[in-house]
Amino acid sequence: MDLKAEVNQILGRLAKSLRLDELSLDNNHCMLMFDDKIVLNLELDEKYGQLLVYAYLGEVPLSGRENIFEKLLEINFFWNGSNGFTIAIDKQSQTVVIMTRFQLPLHNPGAFEENLADFVDTTESWMHKLATMVQEAEEISLADD
Repeated sequence: MDLKAEVNQILGRLAKSLRLDELSLDNNHCMLMFDDKIVLNLELDEKYGQLLVYAYLGEVPLSGRENIFEKLLEINFFWNGSNGFTIAIDKQSQTVVIMTRFQLPLHNPGAFEENLADFVDTTESWMHKLATMVQEAEEISLADD
């Protein structure tokens, strides 16, 4: 089975468990929304045989960003604070992103949904944590002015 067919099969099972009519790749990409705030991107990287999963957590303000970046780097150290997922910055949009990847073919397709649920929970948690960091940075910036 080719990789795209495998991912579409995985997405089909996921659609059933989420009670969706259909879920499949469109140009090697698929998006899911959870709780009207978490946009999950699933992207097939055929070159490396991986399914990339990522979500945007929020923008980083220009002022106080050094403190935010330092905290995020500490969290990423051996993935201690990120539940095993990678947190990074999308330089173009200045948005913090959380990401993971699944090597294809999946050796345990049943674990995929569990891992994805864990990813969504961690994403939601980090959206709140980042919002708090941003608010604290803005308060410090206002106090300094």
